[in-house]
Amino acid sequence: MRHHETPKTAGHVARHQSGAQDPITIDERLSDWSAMAQGAFSANTIRAWRADWTIFSESCRAYRVEALPATAKTVRDFVFECLSRGKKPATVRRYVSTVGRAHRASGVLDPTASEEVKLALKEMGRKAPARQKQARGLTWAEIEVFLSVDPRNLRDIRDRALVAVAYDTMCRREELVSLLVEDIADAEDGSGSVLIRRSKTDTTGEGATAYLSPLTMRLVSEWLKESRLKEGPVFVRVRGSSGVGDSLTAQNVSSVLRKIGQWIGLDRQEWKKLSGHSARVGAAQDLLALNISLAAVMQAGRWKDTRMPMRYAERVLATRGGMAQAAKVQGRTAK
Repeated sequence: MRHHETPKTAGHVARHQSGAQDPITIDERLSDWSAMAQGAFSANTIRAWRADWTIFSESCRAYRVEALPATAKTVRDFVFECLSRGKKPATVRRYVSTVGRAHRASGVLDPTASEEVKLALKEMGRKAPARQKQARGLTWAEIEVFLSVDPRNLRDIRDRALVAVAYDTMCRREELVSLLVEDIADAEDGSGSVLIRRSKTDTTGEGATAYLSPLTMRLVSEWLKESRLKEGPVFVRVRGSSGVGDSLTAQNVSSVLRKIGQWIGLDRQEWKKLSGHSARVGAAQDLLALNISLAAVMQAGRWKDTRMPMRYAERVLATRGGMAQAAKVQGRTAK
């Protein structure tokens, strides 16, 4: 946004864009929509929208232009301002998406649908690298190293169960901390299953059932026995030597997996790349390396399209691609 842009009042822009809209009506519509959204979207999604909107509105305030309703020029300038501050294209697109949603919810013209904004995003894509950083995968070979040593305390017992469940279920971290004891079921062969009541891609709340191996079931059983948990969240905080508290948060999952990375001897650069999704990434990489079909991987990870599992396993797939096969046939694999 440029400093010389003339500030406009909400009423002026609203009347211009939406036909004599009263700014109070805009606020009321947005408030009504927000109340309805509480039941339709997850708390994390709504929290992210609020954070995005705060960034946009503060930028508008700094340049003395209206955030709601905003003009297409305001949003276009905001895109390039974000890029000048080093924001990633994916982040900017998310901001713009939030701005558009706020306008549609308020019943005013959506500036993000304009050709000006679409061209700004296209220009951004040409100028800035769009590739996002990917969490480092935590593979089963690495998890096995952690599980090979006997636990020292209750926290270790929990973390062993947590990483095994995270790998088997390919849960996102928000899904992992939402698992309930009463949703775990045993099978005759020693394996089990757990109900994932809601996931990122399950917008209707139908739920999904994920497999738990016999090894994972033994680790979970040990954790539940030692923690004396009978119901509620599976993974909770450990207090002192034997006490337990409330449910872990998504951020706690990231901390646990990074601690595991340190424990198994990853160097600092590597374990710092671990996140709450690292077991999910590692599982996808392992499955595709084992020639498990992409459809089966997508089912296990509850993906609706191939983009993310393909991205997670792109290095594995490269070693199995056409050129890798040709190198073997042509004898170009010797060092």
